[in-house]
Amino acid sequence: MKVVGMIPARLHSSRLPEKALIDIGGMPMVIHTCKRAQLAKSLDEVYLVTDSEVIKQAGESYGIKVIMTGAHHQTGSDRLAEACQLVDCDIVVNIQGDEPLVEPDHIDAIVEPLSHDPYLQISVGVTPYKKKNSVSDIKAVLDLDGNIMYCSRTDLPSDARTPLKELLKMVFIVPFRKSFLLQYTSWAPTPLEQIEYNEYLRVLEHNVKIRAIKVDDAKISVDTPEDLEEVRQLMSEDKLRFEYMEDSYQ
Repeated sequence: MKVVGMIPARLHSSRLPEKALIDIGGMPMVIHTCKRAQLAKSLDEVYLVTDSEVIKQAGESYGIKVIMTGAHHQTGSDRLAEACQLVDCDIVVNIQGDEPLVEPDHIDAIVEPLSHDPYLQISVGVTPYKKKNSVSDIKAVLDLDGNIMYCSRTDLPSDARTPLKELLKMVFIVPFRKSFLLQYTSWAPTPLEQIEYNEYLRVLEHNVKIRAIKVDDAKISVDTPEDLEEVRQLMSEDKLRFEYMEDSYQ
């Protein structure tokens, strides 16, 4: 079984212009993500997937394999569906480019269920989370079998009657079987997906199970200037960076 990691990245971002190439500790954000993904034992190959020539050049300058796609895609999953048709693989792992502190061990843990359950089509990470009313983070609730029941930018579950110590935030490491990724991206956008601006609701609205894998201490993605400052501080304290930024710290 061949497993490839794919990091979708586009140049334009409404809240953080050219977000993918913002410097974090001496390296562009999306390059951190790619380099850390390369450390995951479960991934046979890692690709940066983009429609931007500037991002392509940045990736190649760091020795990362790059696949160019069309500029028309609405979601990262759509971009990966085009790219994966150029690669011989069984499982495609969508790793968001704006998670420069992604943990290789988390990638391995979230991929693992698809290696053992031939009926499972997709899995995703979830991590304990205490921040309230953050619409840039997608929260999830699980059924008794550990599958996603629903996920939303609104806090879930409600604490109107029962105090909650923590929520579960989705970690956007998302392995798909290649055949399912192609099927899923052929479906039209669904009603809840369009309301929530959350492409994974399309999976749930088609009654396909998404297995949730709990991981501890997953760091935030970069969506706002405040997130960027927090991630820069965390990166300065991060020891994993020495494994792929050796030349920068000699």
